Amino acid sequence: MTAPARITQADMDRAVKSVKAAGVERARIVMDLKNQRIDIIIGDLKANADSEGPNPFDED
Repeated sequence: MTAPARITQADMDRAVKSVKAAGVERARIVMDLKNQRIDIIIGDLKANADSEGPNPFDED
């Protein structure tokens, strides 16, 4: 007999869909299997990333 999944595929699907629904362009989804926890680390929102323009410190 095998142990039940600590984090299911449905849990991961919900995490990914919630990030997309929030309009987040960059995010990292971290699975902590030991503690049965999913952490979502959010980067810039699409609206903020587009309004900044080019980085003045970037070299062409």
